[in-house]
Parts: sequence; structure tokens; C-alpha cells
Amino acid sequence: MRCVKCGATLTDPGYCSSCGTEIHVYEKIIRLSNTYYNRGLEKAKARSLSAAAEDLRYSLELNKHNIPARNLLGLIYYEVGEVVSALTEWIISKNLEPEKNIADEYIQAIQENQARLETINQTIKKYNQSLLYCQQGSEDLAVIQLKKVLSLNPNLVKAHQLLAFLYIKTEEYERAGRELRRALAIDRTDNISLYYQAELETLVGKSASRGQKAEGQKESKGNKSKDPDIISYTSGNETIIMPTGYKENTGVNVVLNIFIGLVVGVALMWFLAVPAKVKSVRNQTAAQIREYSDQITAKQTEINNLQSQLDELNGTGADSSESAAEASGGSYEMLIDAYTSFQAGDTDTATTALDSVKADELSDNAKAIYNQMYGTLHADDVKNLYDAGAAAYDAKNYEEAVTNLVQVVAMDEKYDNGYAVYYLARSYEALQQNDEAIAMFQKFLDNYPGTSRAKYCTSAIARLGGQVQTQSTTQTQATTQNPAADTAAQDQAAQQ
Repeated sequence: MRCVKCGATLTDPGYCSSCGTEIHVYEKIIRLSNTYYNRGLEKAKARSLSAAAEDLRYSLELNKHNIPARNLLGLIYYEVGEVVSALTEWIISKNLEPEKNIADEYIQAIQENQARLETINQTIKKYNQSLLYCQQGSEDLAVIQLKKVLSLNPNLVKAHQLLAFLYIKTEEYERAGRELRRALAIDRTDNISLYYQAELETLVGKSASRGQKAEGQKESKGNKSKDPDIISYTSGNETIIMPTGYKENTGVNVVLNIFIGLVVGVALMWFLAVPAKVKSVRNQTAAQIREYSDQITAKQTEINNLQSQLDELNGTGADSSESAAEASGGSYEMLIDAYTSFQAGDTDTATTALDSVKADELSDNAKAIYNQMYGTLHADDVKNLYDAGAAAYDAKNYEEAVTNLVQVVAMDEKYDNGYAVYYLARSYEALQQNDEAIAMFQKFLDNYPGTSRAKYCTSAIARLGGQVQTQSTTQTQATTQNPAADTAAQDQAAQQ
């Protein structure tokens, strides 16, 4: 047995003759640290996350080398939305124990997802901005920022608490209660959430009491009224007051009132809300619209030239060229309308306009924008295609898998952390379509280098007779193999 402090061989199990350390004291500290870890683990299983985090911090104060306690503390931080604190604990854990440490997998899972890292960065910036707005007294702007934060990171308990506090301040008690319930669903024993909930119940009780008092005062005034046009009578313990000219609403009157209300609501929306929203969106997207207009003009010119050449070969005349150009131009116009509505948050109009676009008539850049919007507006359709493709791949129905996954990859090459491209490449490989398989394996390597699946892609390309290309090599070959595209880009730049 060796000393836990200096590493010398112990001759006495309770005392180190080399450094003078009392070994039994260290053993008690380690046992106490493990006890706090076990308590924290039980509380974490019951979703008492804040209490569990407190016990785990005590455990680490006693023994900083308690790796399971540190990893669990990082998981709790991650669960409540504090990803930076979680990464800090996992990095310390990895440095203390580099080998066979599960914290390495946690860190790698986050680092491989660049979109997730960007989302975390945006969440931190927006939350800090909302705190600044609160300090400046701009509660409305703080509420808007916090809603954006929660849309990116729904588990951030601090954002739910701050939003609930702002709702309580503006006496929006129902919304405040909803945010506190969401926070407590994540962490059932958070002291701040429980305190806010108790204060909210007190405020709601006072508000209800004031409302009943005001209603009683109105009833007493009504009883003292001498108005001859009012009929009052008692039914049991209730006093019913009814004007003499009262007429009970019929079904026709109810329907008519509802129709009038709808008409007035639509009119107000049309004349007040819609113009203001459209104006703000136009100001934000003016630069994009001009850019796409220039692309449309260039594309129409290119279409006219190509159609003229086709007419000379086929003898179809200039009419078909004009119709083709108009059809393609219509697709670009619908794409612009869809993009404008998409930026304005009008998803229904954006979806209708996007469905009218013929993707085959678009350029590569425009088609990329089309695919991006389609993947967002039709997220359920994309997910269904991916699920069907993955299920077909698992069932070894590779032809059906290729049919579904090709559409998913066209809309998002990085869907599900690249598994869509990976399954598509494996399906092509199983169907012995080697060229397509090599292209998909190479695409996965470009997007996710250094991963375990990338190693398989490299060996698969070599096995299928291909050659692994780096990004610099691919860019050089694309420039050499497509001189016509470079010439067209130079002509377009000269026209502008």
C-alpha cells in the first residue's frame, strides 16, 4: 500500500513514515466525497438538479479527483442549458484522467456538431443582451431576446426564470406561471423557480381578491339604482338584473356577431399589422432582392441565348424561347416571393409560393436557396423521407433507400450529422454503383473529417477504386474542369 500524498510505501496503515500524513484522514475524506456523489446521483435521478449539483460541488471540494462526480456535474449543467459550464467540468475531468474517461465522448459529441456550437454561442450572446436590456429598463426588448434564446435552447432554466420575472413585473401572471412550470419541469427543486412561484401565487390571490371586491361594489350600486328600465328579481340566493328591453340572442344573431367580428379583425390586420410588417421586411431584404433580381436578369439572358441555339438546331422558332424564358423567370419571381415571406415569418405564404417554383429551372445558387427554405418549411416531409430511407437501408432495400435519401441530401447535406450522406453512400456501394458511392463518401469526408465514419469512407473509396481528395484538390479540379463557368462569371462581373 502506498501513501496517497507522496506515493511512498506504507509500513504503518494509518501513518506515512515518509511525509507524516495520517492516512485514515484521507480515507475519511474520500469516503465522504463518495457519499456526497451518491447523494447527488440519487437527486439527479429524481430531477432535483440544483440540489444534486450542490452535493456534487461538495464532493469535488473534498476530492477534486472524483471523476464520476465531475462528469455528472457536467451533465447536470448541460441539462439546465449551461453548456459552457458543462464543457468546463468535462475538460477538467479529461485533463485529470486522460484514459478511459467518458467525458472525452461528451466533448467530442459537441465539437463535431458545429451547428450546435454556433447555437450555443448565439444563446449566450442573446441572454447577455437581454440582461443588458433589463438593466436599461427595456423590458419589452428583453422579452423578445429571451424568447429567441428559448427557441434556440429550451432547457436554459435561467432564461425561463428571467422571462417569468419580467412577466410578473408586467402583471402577465398566466404567462409567468407557464414559464415557471417549464423551468420546474427541468429542475424540480430550483430555489429561484420555487420562490418566484410562491410570489406569483400570492400576487394572483391578491389580484383575485381585488376583482371580487370591485364586482361586489358594482352589484351594490346596481341594487341602489332607481332606473325604471331595469327589472330585477331574486332567484334563490342570486339577484338577477335585466333591462326591460333585453332580448335573448338567437342563433342567427350569434352567427352574425361572429361574422362581423371576423370581418373587423381581418380589416384591422390588413390595414394596420400587415403594412407595418411588410415594410420592415422590405427594408431588411432589399439588398437580397436586388441581388436575386440581377441573377434573374443574367439567367434570363443565358436562357435566351441557349434557347436561340436550340431553336436554330430544332427549328422551333423564337416563340418557344420566349415562353421558356418566361417560365424560368416565373420560377425565380416565385422564389423571391417565397424568400420575402419566409424572412417576414409568414410561413403559409412562403410555403405556397415555394411549392409553385420549378426547381429544375433554377441555377445552382438559386437551387441551394430553394433547398434550404424547403428543408425548413417542409421539415416534417424531410424527416419522413429520411426515416423512410434509413428504414429501407436497415431492411437492405437499397434502391428505395437511394430514392428517399437522394432527396434529403439535395436539401441538406449535413442532415442528422451527415448520416443521410453516409447511408446514401453505403446504399450506392451495396448496389455496386461505385461512381455514385465514391462521390458520396468523398462528400462525407469533406464535411466530417477525422471521425470514425470518415475512416470507413477513406477505406471504401480506396476499395472501390477511387482516390481520396482534399478540399484544396477538389477546388483546383473544379476550376480546371469548368472554364466556361469562370468565363460566364467574369462576363457577369464586367456587366455589373
